[in-house]
Amino acid sequence: MRSERLQSKVQSLKSKFKKRQPWKILSSSGILLALWLSSSVASVEEQHPHHPMPLEQYIALLEDPKRDEWQKPDAVIQALNLKEGQVVADIGAGSGYFTLRLARMVGQKGRVFAVDIDEGMLSYLHQRLDKEKIQNVQVMQVPPHDPLLIDGSLDVAFVCNTYHHLEDREVYLRKLRKALKADGRLVIVDFYKKDGIPVGPPMSMRLGEETVKKELQEAGLKITEKLTFLPYQYILIAEPMTGGPAASPVTQR
Repeated sequence: MRSERLQSKVQSLKSKFKKRQPWKILSSSGILLALWLSSSVASVEEQHPHHPMPLEQYIALLEDPKRDEWQKPDAVIQALNLKEGQVVADIGAGSGYFTLRLARMVGQKGRVFAVDIDEGMLSYLHQRLDKEKIQNVQVMQVPPHDPLLIDGSLDVAFVCNTYHHLEDREVYLRKLRKALKADGRLVIVDFYKKDGIPVGPPMSMRLGEETVKKELQEAGLKITEKLTFLPYQYILIAEPMTGGPAASPVTQR
């Protein structure tokens, strides 16, 4: 009964937010990235709250269909070129915005690890997976500093709108690199650090592409591809280094 009530509240709130568009949804991670884009004079801190609202309202924001207009989730998933049977970790899975799409792409022979720190969000994700009869997802509640993934287990580690929240990014990256197979890929989707972007975290929290590239290289990862089709975000794809520090040519599309 509790599950049904939560689902009902979320659907009701989704409908309300679809009709009223003051909110833009900014993250699928366990930390809400919602900006109030109106004539409000609220401070940046107030615009980028960490725990500002009840769970069902938070989920309705994350799952608002209007988010699809700029996040382009289906295009992102297609660009990953996933294959049936592959193993993927969704780091900062939240309500499952990307998790379910990843699960469908890798098929029943594949597996998705939905990794997050927030118990309430993962409880909702469990309910959602049960309702949609998706059986190839393993939900994992983890500490903020460690994704708790098995070494050499992943074809893809997918980190969308979450990387700028990691406190010790170098350590976390090294753990993700160890979790990748020899030919595995780390995918980071995050917001450009430039003016004129109407969604995303405060400028002080954003990480420029060059910063992320440097951190990836220091963690033993090389950029192999950069995707630029999203209006407000860059997509960087990296692989574990096998030789010296020299990076392979970067493909841009």
